[in-house]
Amino acid sequence: MIKIAGIGDIHTAFDEEDVSLFNSSDYDLILVCGDLPGRSHKQTVSIGSMLSRLKRPALMIPGNHDSTTVRQLLGEITGSNRLKREDPKMPGRVQELRDALGSVQLGGYTIHRFSKQEGWVDGPADLDIISARPHSMGGPDIGFAPYIESQFDVKTQEDSARRILELLQNSKSSLRLILAHNGPSGLGSFPRDIWGCDFDPDRGDFGDPDLESALGQAVDTDWAPQVVLAGHMHHALKGGGERTWYVNRNGIHYVNAARVPRIFRENGEKRRHHVRIELDRTDVQVEQIYW
Repeated sequence: MIKIAGIGDIHTAFDEEDVSLFNSSDYDLILVCGDLPGRSHKQTVSIGSMLSRLKRPALMIPGNHDSTTVRQLLGEITGSNRLKREDPKMPGRVQELRDALGSVQLGGYTIHRFSKQEGWVDGPADLDIISARPHSMGGPDIGFAPYIESQFDVKTQEDSARRILELLQNSKSSLRLILAHNGPSGLGSFPRDIWGCDFDPDRGDFGDPDLESALGQAVDTDWAPQVVLAGHMHHALKGGGERTWYVNRNGIHYVNAARVPRIFRENGEKRRHHVRIELDRTDVQVEQIYW
């Protein structure tokens, strides 16, 4: 089986001990769901540099906090077109993140082919990882739309769904995993649901419609993924309680890895969270790990 560590929204909670633990682990591959910083791009680059020290093959998809600004985030939250307008410096910040990550690959509408024996490869692979829309804010709108349009020629949710579906269809491996920052819509509209909205229950299902559409067209085909790994909607709910972090539906295993903070103290002992995914052509096993 291929053994994968899925790291949810980091939000600065990744350090030298994490590097040492993952480097000495038996994982074949490490996947990061994004949101490295608190608020600053400097933090994004700093955590990216820490991730670059991982010796296992690793891949990250950018979240809504990665290489964006407080002004942009306010624009997305408030809906202000003035604040949401294109930021000409964002491509440069994304490149700075890419540089900081070193050998850790940065995804976004991309296929990453992984061989258990060789790592990243160009040809046939044991596992194809499809990286979905980057910088997702969740909900019905495309986050950071000016950037997504200028960099990927994606203007609508339909455009985005088509891009993700094409990536699935172009996959050559019988094993597929989709890595996203936010998961798909269609898995529940209550705050406790895997990508339900807890900070404003009136918004209901806060998953990504483009990802739901692509997956709906892929179900029961030869190019359906076995696993969808994402984060964004934190496990701890506003007002108390915990959200569902794992769903198995229509043969696809949906995993939300966003336990925030991922490093915390319990009974005076420091704990570190990630999810462990093991898969082959016949089985998928998923578990939360607390080191």
